[in-house]
Amino acid sequence: MPSHTGQHIYRCTPSTRNRAHPGGHVARQAAPVEDFIEKLVIARLSRPDAADLIAVPEGGPDVAALREEATAIRRNLEEMAADRVLGRIDRAQMLAATDRANIRLDEIGAEVEGAARENVLTPLVAAGNAASVWEDLDLSRKRAVIRTLMTITLCSPGRGARRAFDPDTVKVTWRQQEG
Repeated sequence: MPSHTGQHIYRCTPSTRNRAHPGGHVARQAAPVEDFIEKLVIARLSRPDAADLIAVPEGGPDVAALREEATAIRRNLEEMAADRVLGRIDRAQMLAATDRANIRLDEIGAEVEGAARENVLTPLVAAGNAASVWEDLDLSRKRAVIRTLMTITLCSPGRGARRAFDPDTVKVTWRQQEG
């Protein structure tokens, strides 16, 4: 949110304030915190073991529904083969339907395979230079990457607005195991 001076800040919202804390809320200048977090993200995604971070995302394709669809398509292909033997459909109909079914089965296979490795981190990990890819990401994608990698807790830097940024006042909890 903007501060009273127009600078971008992070500030406790009433619902997240620690009511047991005797002091006021935490308000921090956003730029130094964002620079610090950005450096941590890029450093983590530049490590040789960054590929280990790629996992199946939540909210991806419904793999169970895709598998059910594939089973139904295969069942239909078997029924069409039986219909062909009985002369209910001609060869051209059988071949056209089989081609369409196989195309869809290939699409389903690709979606299921992609679900196993797709992740918001993939473009950054796959790139030779995570920093350059990071710069090209929009804000919502950067936020998704940060949420995937870590949780961030801002602690009070102490009283007084003119203190230098102290990285020790930013608690980062990594979601994946650190090596």
